[in-house]
Amino acid sequence: MPKATEAIERYRQALNSLDRAAYHQAFTLDAMVRDPYSGRPLTGTDGLDRFFDGLERTWSQFEMRFGEPFASGDRVAVTWRVRATAHSGKTAEFAGINVFTLDESGRISQLDGYWDPRAMMSQLQ
Repeated sequence: MPKATEAIERYRQALNSLDRAAYHQAFTLDAMVRDPYSGRPLTGTDGLDRFFDGLERTWSQFEMRFGEPFASGDRVAVTWRVRATAHSGKTAEFAGINVFTLDESGRISQLDGYWDPRAMMSQLQ
């Protein structure tokens, strides 16, 4: 469990600091991200960059807080809450659940995020 906790904490810190390099370091080179799960899968470093491009375009400040993580095998599920400020100055609060799949080294090989992006975007209108 400590390795799993470290992996998802690195991910959270990378988002909170809007640090693209740290975000990449949290993942394997061939990682797949479905965040939100209903969206198109993003794979590899290009996919990670596409996700982070959207994050940087939208937010000037981003704070994700985790609930208790639940680990089983190579997966960790965790609830989260975000409070973020857009470049427009508007704020949004939203929540969801992430399911992380980790490789042997403790990096994220897959991320599935369950949340409602429409509800988040409606707060920015």
